[in-house]
Amino acid sequence: MLHLTTERLILRDFEPGDFEAFFAASRDPEYSRFYSEKETTREFWQSVFDRILSSTTDQERLIYQLAICLPTGEVIGTCGVRMEDRENRQATFGCALARSYWGQGFAYEASQRILGFGFSSLTIHRLYAETISENTQARKLAERLGMKLEGELRQNRFFRGRWWNTVIYSIFKDEWRALA
Repeated sequence: MLHLTTERLILRDFEPGDFEAFFAASRDPEYSRFYSEKETTREFWQSVFDRILSSTTDQERLIYQLAICLPTGEVIGTCGVRMEDRENRQATFGCALARSYWGQGFAYEASQRILGFGFSSLTIHRLYAETISENTQARKLAERLGMKLEGELRQNRFFRGRWWNTVIYSIFKDEWRALA
C-alpha cells in the first residue's frame, strides 16, 4: 500500500470503504458543473473507483490515484498521477477536494507531494492536466504548481446544453526539479 505524507496530510491508496467519501466531492454542484451529466452519476464514479482500487495491485502499476486524508484518517479528496503514455513517459495529473476543505492549501500541499512522487519515483518526463477553461480554481492550482499553459482547445466538449473549451497545462521533470 502506497503511503505518502505531508506536513498536514496523508496520501494513501484507496480502500473499499472509501467510496462514499470519494463520491462526495463529485456530488457537489460547484465541483460537478465542469463535468457532463454522465460523469456525475453514482454508477460512473463507482466504475472509476473500482478501476482505481484494482490498479493498486497491478504488476506494472500505471495509476497512482490516492486518497487525501487528514491525520484523523478522514478522506477529504483525491489526487493522482496516471501514466497515459509509458513509451513517451507522459502522465496526467488530477486533484479533487471536498468543498469544505477548499481555500486551506490542502489541494496544493497534496498535489505538490504527488507530483514530487511522480517525478522522483516513476519514469515521468512530462506531467499534464486538462480542465475546462472556466475552471479557475483548477487553473490556479496548475499555475501555482509551476505548470505552464500549453493551449486551449476550443469548443471540444459538449455537455449541459453547451460547448466548452478545455485548457492543457504541463510541467517537465527538469522544470519540477528547478522549483524544488
